[in-house]
Amino acid sequence: MAVVEGTVVDTRAVILDAATAEMTRVGLRKLSLVEVARIAGVSRQTVYRYFRDRDELIAAVVSRDVDTTLSTTRAALDHVPDLHEALRAGIAMVLQSARQHPVLDALLETEPALVVSYLSSPSSPVLRVARPVLEELVATRLPTVPVGRMRVFADMVARILVSYTVMPPDQPVDQIAATLADVFIDGVAA
Repeated sequence: MAVVEGTVVDTRAVILDAATAEMTRVGLRKLSLVEVARIAGVSRQTVYRYFRDRDELIAAVVSRDVDTTLSTTRAALDHVPDLHEALRAGIAMVLQSARQHPVLDALLETEPALVVSYLSSPSSPVLRVARPVLEELVATRLPTVPVGRMRVFADMVARILVSYTVMPPDQPVDQIAATLADVFIDGVAA
């Protein structure tokens, strides 16, 4: 945190905002930490103080967006006790958010293979953050499900959501969410 003209500035957030803007403009392959620093109004060394390299910066941007989406989704589902309804609503919120995400739209337009590879890799920040949220969703609403089955369920749902995010079908989000929730619930409750 820095203080600029009496205002506390979160330097990390400023850098992430600049990286988001630059990723939307030029994509991932051409993302330059020098340009991110210029947009953020900080030195290149300051960027490196927060992020070791370009990959770490990209992961931080993605993680921040995923955290925001999942936090909003989790908060909206707190009052929904039924697993099927919570899953349907959660899937709809996540897919709608993805369809309206300017960086994801730009990257899917310019670098779809890179986005698919990045988001579906075993170390993907999306999968790493989504799995525990899904496990919690099941554990709080269907506590009799064995832990192993719950983990498989969470992993499967997270991976399918990534797939539907990077290759969105033509159907309306609510229709996709309802169908997926039906299929998933039939599998986890069996």
